[in-house]
Amino acid sequence: MSPPQSEPADYEIVDVDANAIQAMSLWRSPSLARSFGAGRLAPETTVSIGDVVSVSIWEASRDGLFGSGSSSDSGSSSETLPGQTVDRDGHIKVPYVGEISVVGKRPSQIAKTIEQGLTGKAIEPQVLVTLPQRTSASVVVVGDLTGAGRVNLNVKGDRLLEVIAQAGGIKAPPHETFVRVTRGKRSTTMQLSSVLARPDENIFMRPGDTVYVFRRPQTFTALGAVKSAGEMPIDRDDFTVAEAMGVSGGLIDSLADPSGVFIFRYEQAAVVRQIDPQSPYLNGNTVVPVIYRLNLKDPSGYFVARAFPIRVGDIVYVANAPGAEFTKFLRMAQTISTLVRSNAVVSTSD
Repeated sequence: MSPPQSEPADYEIVDVDANAIQAMSLWRSPSLARSFGAGRLAPETTVSIGDVVSVSIWEASRDGLFGSGSSSDSGSSSETLPGQTVDRDGHIKVPYVGEISVVGKRPSQIAKTIEQGLTGKAIEPQVLVTLPQRTSASVVVVGDLTGAGRVNLNVKGDRLLEVIAQAGGIKAPPHETFVRVTRGKRSTTMQLSSVLARPDENIFMRPGDTVYVFRRPQTFTALGAVKSAGEMPIDRDDFTVAEAMGVSGGLIDSLADPSGVFIFRYEQAAVVRQIDPQSPYLNGNTVVPVIYRLNLKDPSGYFVARAFPIRVGDIVYVANAPGAEFTKFLRMAQTISTLVRSNAVVSTSD
């Protein structure tokens, strides 16, 4: 497989051994935690446009501004204002206070602002602000689910898997299901099975997030001297060369060269750098075309085959044995000879 010396190779060639297997640990899948933060707490409850805000005001005397409302035996009075939907400008109106900005503020902050506005007008006012309807605190979940739509977030905070469950759950197996989270201008896609295996990836959702769940069959391509060539499924997370040989039917004994099992892949630069720090194909590239070469004639090659991972999109090629082409030629020659003899017999009988 070495290219001619006069022409530089456009790919890295790596003989698979223990060092190459160890370098595989540097491979990184996309990460929701790296994109959006794993250790962040659930988002605070703040007001957004479209939310309904309820304001209740208490005074220390029945003779205050809001004395016409309900009162208690202690002589205090209270008034609960009709719920107000936050307008496009982010404001609500409170009697004797006027128009106040509430977007992005916590209910306790809004209550303090109203109390300050009533100081000197009401008698020792105390204010409670609640959000009976938070239309803005929701996540849109779409895609390959049993249900889809808008999922309202709880005050305690909801994580990704909780939101997916509330939307009805998935239809496909986790290793074939992918989740794309979009927050603002940032979007990251991750395999659901990886989210299940790594709790840090089960991030908190924030109002306005979009979650797209879709199915992507996981396959590799088997070519060469294997019994079943073509596109083959990857049906588990830890899928190795050994499993790849199994699902493709194994090697054809009369044709295959066990010392020539090749895996073609665009490899992450961090992995290539670990294998060959001087590789000329790094040069700032994020991926490098690599051909991994595995020798199954060496008994240790079978242990390597059980440890070397197959990634989605890999091409696994098993080379023909040196004598395989000659065997093909003999078969072709025998076929041609048989046809010639058959034609000769027909001509003689005529």
